[in-house]
Amino acid sequence: MTRPRLVAHTVVRNEECWVWYALRSALPFVDQILVWDTGSVDRTVPIIKSIHSPKLKFRTVPLTPDESALSRTRQRMLQSTRAGWLMILDGDEVWPESSLKQIVDFIAEKGRNYDSIIVPTLNCVGDIFHICSQKSGHYKIAGQIGHYNLRFINLHRVKGLHVSNLPGKLQGYFDGHGVQVQDRDHRRIAFLDAPYLHLTHLTRSRQRRNETAVYWRAVKKRIELGLPMPENFVYPQVFRLSAPAGSAFPWTRRSRAYVLAAHLFRPARSLKRLFF
Repeated sequence: MTRPRLVAHTVVRNEECWVWYALRSALPFVDQILVWDTGSVDRTVPIIKSIHSPKLKFRTVPLTPDESALSRTRQRMLQSTRAGWLMILDGDEVWPESSLKQIVDFIAEKGRNYDSIIVPTLNCVGDIFHICSQKSGHYKIAGQIGHYNLRFINLHRVKGLHVSNLPGKLQGYFDGHGVQVQDRDHRRIAFLDAPYLHLTHLTRSRQRRNETAVYWRAVKKRIELGLPMPENFVYPQVFRLSAPAGSAFPWTRRSRAYVLAAHLFRPARSLKRLFF
């Protein structure tokens, strides 16, 4: 069965460490990636431009730093998109081939009956070999609680799709009636066991000032021990490719100083999770 056209949206700023891996991991499985940079001052832009693919459509866009700026940018991106399905791809999200193959096959075979697809996230801490415990995940989506994320939306079924933000929130995807996509009929939401690596807690730009300059991205680097990655996990093949200068070397393990700090922070973090 022919798969509907699938377009990915990526909005970036100061993402030099992981953006190359993120884009390269998705490219073989989508028809197009719109990549809009909102003012990077590190090597994000030259790294993106080093990817020579007709599928990748890059542009720089001005952005006024306020609470609704990110959602307005994504709305403009949505209005310029002609596709059957939308993939939301951030610059710190790297996908295993098996996960994306499972998803595109599902879209081709059963996607016409679903509004959206939600998947688990593997939130790395310290390095790519350790992840946050599922017990620490507090996202509530379609009756599920844990490390989950809405990452694919059926543009044919969700009429009036638009991007906006609730007070205190950066962005959300809503239908024409103002209902968030993840709050629509739960029977039309597919939960697939197709996880991706979410590297938001790792360093995303080599200079700290570039991290803190991204107003919508609070410094999310976490110091905690986490859990070892499952032994049967197959890392994305893009991690084995030669990335351009400025990108992170994914196989670097966390330092002894990091592990020591994580041990020191562990009691306080455990208490926080117990009471909040």
